[in-house]
Amino acid sequence: MILVWENKVKNADDKQGQGRFCQLGLSKSTGRPQKRSCRASSSFFQYRRLNNRDVILIYIDKNAAKIVDFGYLSVCHRHWSHHRPPSQLAPIPCTTRSSKMTEPIYPEDAIPWVGLYVCLASLISTLAMAADAFQGFRKRKLWFPCRFFTINAASLTLIAIAMKLPVDLNTDMSPSKAISIAFLVAMVGNFLPSLGLMDGKDLLLNMIAFGILMITITVNVWLQYSTIDDLRQYGILRFMQEHIIRLQMFMLICSLPWPFSVALTIPVSRKILQHRYKELHRLTSNHQEINFSYKELKHKVKKYWMMAETGDPQFAVACSPISSAFGVICLSLAFSSVYFFLDSGSYRSNYVFNSRLDSYEKSEYKWSMKLIVIMQTVGTIVGSIAPILRCLTSISHFDLSKKWTKNHLNLFKVEKYWTQTLQLWKHNHVGSGIPSRHCKKLLHQIKNMILNFCIALQILVVVICKTICLIPRSFLILFFCCCYFCKSLMKRFKQEPNASDSIVIPDMEEYIGYVLQTEAEAKLSKNMLRNSFNSITRILHESEEKEPRYLMKLLKKSTGFNGVLEFDNDEVPPVHPEEIQNCWSLVAVTLTAIALSLPNIANDQVNELLSSVSEGLQFVRHIEESLNTNGELVKARKAASHVWTDVEVYYRWLQIDLQARNGETSEEILEWLGDEAVQIVIQFKRSKYGGMDHSVLNAISASSTYRISQTILLHCKKQENWPTDEELFEFISTIIADLLCACFTNLPRVITMKCHEHAIEERENSIRTAAQLLGRSKKILKILKARQLPNLDMDSIGYIDKWHALPKSQIPNCCFSSARSQLASSSSSESIEITVV
Repeated sequence: MILVWENKVKNADDKQGQGRFCQLGLSKSTGRPQKRSCRASSSFFQYRRLNNRDVILIYIDKNAAKIVDFGYLSVCHRHWSHHRPPSQLAPIPCTTRSSKMTEPIYPEDAIPWVGLYVCLASLISTLAMAADAFQGFRKRKLWFPCRFFTINAASLTLIAIAMKLPVDLNTDMSPSKAISIAFLVAMVGNFLPSLGLMDGKDLLLNMIAFGILMITITVNVWLQYSTIDDLRQYGILRFMQEHIIRLQMFMLICSLPWPFSVALTIPVSRKILQHRYKELHRLTSNHQEINFSYKELKHKVKKYWMMAETGDPQFAVACSPISSAFGVICLSLAFSSVYFFLDSGSYRSNYVFNSRLDSYEKSEYKWSMKLIVIMQTVGTIVGSIAPILRCLTSISHFDLSKKWTKNHLNLFKVEKYWTQTLQLWKHNHVGSGIPSRHCKKLLHQIKNMILNFCIALQILVVVICKTICLIPRSFLILFFCCCYFCKSLMKRFKQEPNASDSIVIPDMEEYIGYVLQTEAEAKLSKNMLRNSFNSITRILHESEEKEPRYLMKLLKKSTGFNGVLEFDNDEVPPVHPEEIQNCWSLVAVTLTAIALSLPNIANDQVNELLSSVSEGLQFVRHIEESLNTNGELVKARKAASHVWTDVEVYYRWLQIDLQARNGETSEEILEWLGDEAVQIVIQFKRSKYGGMDHSVLNAISASSTYRISQTILLHCKKQENWPTDEELFEFISTIIADLLCACFTNLPRVITMKCHEHAIEERENSIRTAAQLLGRSKKILKILKARQLPNLDMDSIGYIDKWHALPKSQIPNCCFSSARSQLASSSSSESIEITVV
C-alpha cells in the first residue's frame, strides 16, 4: 500500500494532500494508514479522503506530468485495489467481520438527505419562477411582472438553502457548483422587478438581508477560486470547463451591485409615478354624484387601468438597462449550465479518471448530487426565460423616435433618477448632535467621499449595463426599423384601410393622455398601449358574460325599496340591551334562513333562492368591505359570513336544522326560531364571554334572527287571513330583492373607490376587481338607473340602518299593505315584552 506524506499533512483524516511517494500500511490498533518508507521526490501521491472509511490515492509523476498509477484504499477491509481500471474503481462496502458486529453510522451518511433538501428548495424556486413566466405569457405581458417569486424572507431562505454547494468549502470548485452559480444569477435576474413593489423600510430590510446573503455566497465562491488551477493541473477540469467557471465567477462578482443600483432608483421612480397619478386622478374624479351609466363607468375604469398598467414600478425596472443586462448574462449562463450538464461524467463513457472524483457516486452528496444538478439546470433554464425576454422585448415597449433611439444608444448618458437618491443623501445634514465644528466638518467630508464613490460606482454600473445591452439593442432597433419601413411600403400599395386599426386606435387615442412614465421623453409604443387597452376590454367582456342570472331573476320581483323598511319593526323590543347594528349581508342571510325553514316549499324554489342570494352576496361583500368599516359593522359582517356557510350547504342555522319542523305550521316555526334565538342570547350573557369569538358572532346572528322573525310574525298576524306558506315565501323573497336593490345603489361608488387605490403595488389588482364588478353588474345598473333614489347623502346611502330610519314618505314608490298600516295603528295595544334574566 502506498501514500505520500507532505510535512503539513499530519494524519490521513485530512481531505486531501500531496507529498513524496511513500509506502503505506495499516495500523493494527487504529486501522488507519501508517507511513513506512518513501521513494524519490520526483514522484508523489495525491490522496483524497472520501469518508471515514475510504481513501483514493493518485500516483503522479512530476517529470512526465501525468498520472502513472492510482488505487482505492478501503480502511474497513484493509484492502488496496491496485491498477484497477477507472470503471471498476468504486467503493467497497464495509461488511461486518462477524454476525454480532454492526456497521457504524457516520455523519457523512446524512449528507445525501441534505442534498435532497437542497433539491427541494431548488424545485420550489423553479416552480415559482415558472408560475411568473406562465402568468406573463397568459396576460401577454412580456416584461413578466413578479407575483409568485418576489424578494422576501421566504425567497431569500430558499436561495440560501439552494446555494449549499457553492458555499461548501470542504469540496473543490466543480461543474456542479458552476451550475448552482448560474441558478443563483437566474433567480436574481428573475425577481429584480419585484423591488418596485417595496418602498421605505421594507425595501431597506430586504436589501440588507439580500446583501448579507450575496456577500456570503460571493466570498465563499471567491475563496475556492484558487483551487481551479490545481484542478486544471491534475486534469480534474478541462480547458473549456476551467474558463467557463472563471467567467461565471466573474459575472457573479460583477452583477453583485446591480440589484442595489436598482433599489436606489425605486424611491425616486415611485415618487415620480405617484405624483403624476395624483395629477391625473384630480382630473378624472371631478364628479361626486351617483351615476348608474355603464358607459361612463366603463370609461372611468379604462382610464384608471391605463394609469395602473403604465405606472407600475415593476414595468420601469423591467425596462431598465440593468434588467436587460441580466437577460444577456442569463442567456450565457443557461448555455453554460446545459454544457456542464451534458458534459458530466454520467453522460460520457470516456471521461478522464480525475473527473470521476467529482462524479455523483464519489461525492459526499452521493445520489442526491445528481438530483441537485438536474433540478438546478432546469431551474436555470426556466429562470432565464423572463430576463431574456425582458431584454428582447424592452425595445418594443417604446416608440422608436430619433431622440429616444439616440439616448439609448448613448452609453455614457446616465439619467438623473439613477443618482438622485444618492445626491439627496449627500445634501442631507448629518451630525447635529456633534458639538465641535471641526468634527462636523470631518464627518461631512467622510460622508461626501463615501457618497461620491457610490455615485461613481452607480454611474459605472449603468454604463456597463448599457454596454452589455448595446449589441442586442442595436440589432433590435435595426429590426424594428426594417419592420417599420416594410409596413410603410405596404401601406402605399394597400388601398383599403385596416378595419381593426380604424376601430381600435380612435378609442385608444382617448386614453393615451393617462399614460404614466418615469421618463417624459420616452413614449410607449402603440403595440404596448393596444395590449393594455385590449386587456381591460377583454376583462370587461369576460365579466359581462358571467351574468348572475339567478340574482337577476330575484331582482325582477322588486318594484321599489319597500323591503328596507319592512324587514324590521320598531315594536319588537330588543332581546339584547345593547342593540346590534345591522349590515346588508346579515339581514339578507337571516331572511334567507327564515325562508328555508318554512314548510311546504318546493326544492326548486329553495335552491333558486339560495343561488340568488349567493350571487348577490358576492356584490354585497365588496360594498361592505369598502363602505362599512367601523367595528360594529365588521362584527355583523363576520357573523353573516359565519352563519351563511351552514345555511347554504347544510340548511342549518347555528347548528339547528332549519327543516327539522316541516310538519308544523309557519306560525309555529317563526315562534320556534324566535325562542331559539332568545335562548342563544341568554346563554351568551350568562357565559360572560369577552372578545371576538364564536359566541359573540352567534349572539349577533341570534339577535338579528329574533327581531326579523318577530317582525314577520307580527306582519302575518295583522292580515285578515294567515298567508299560505307559498305567499309567505314570496313575501320574504321580495323583501330580500328590495334589500339587495337598495344595497346595489352603492355599486357606482364602490367601483370608483376600487379604481382609486392609494397603494401603488395593489392598484392593478384593485382596478381588475372593479372591472370585473362592473362587467357583472351591467344589467343591475340598468335596473337601478330607472329608479328614483331616496333623499340620502353619499355617506348615508351605504348603511342599511340609515335607509331603515327614513320616513315612509321619503321612500320612492312606497306602497305599504293595509295590514302593515293596521299594525302601526294598533302598536300600543299589542306589544311584546321579554324579560331576559
